[in-house]
Amino acid sequence: MINTSDDILNGPALAIGVSALLTCLAVQGATVVLVMTEFKNRIRTMVAEGRLVTAHLPFFAAIIILLLSHMAQIYIWAKFLYYSGIVPNIHQAVILSGSTYTTVGFATDNLPLQWQLLSVTMAVTGLFAFAWSTSTMYALSQQLYRVEN
Repeated sequence: MINTSDDILNGPALAIGVSALLTCLAVQGATVVLVMTEFKNRIRTMVAEGRLVTAHLPFFAAIIILLLSHMAQIYIWAKFLYYSGIVPNIHQAVILSGSTYTTVGFATDNLPLQWQLLSVTMAVTGLFAFAWSTSTMYALSQQLYRVEN
């Protein structure tokens, strides 16, 4: 039973949530800049030279780098949960973070009531990050599958 709004919208939960969200979005932003800087022109050049098959290699490398970024962000959330004492075990923290960040929800949300706002913040972080990765992959695929007039 919820007694007050302080149980849900408490200062520590907001501070941890905003800190983790900003850290994750900084990681995602840096990864997107890296991928777009390193791979967009490379793919465009390879396609222009007619090396269509080999142009897929940097595209796949970009996918792996973006995937690693998401894995790092799940781990960042887990560290915030663990080092704040919210989740007592790093394994549980990683599983909970992964389940919530991906919005798959396979893990039981066992956060204490005053920390449940973090689940929402984790999910929002994942939604934004995956959307950003999707738009990045779309931009790269436009270079890979260019339609010439």
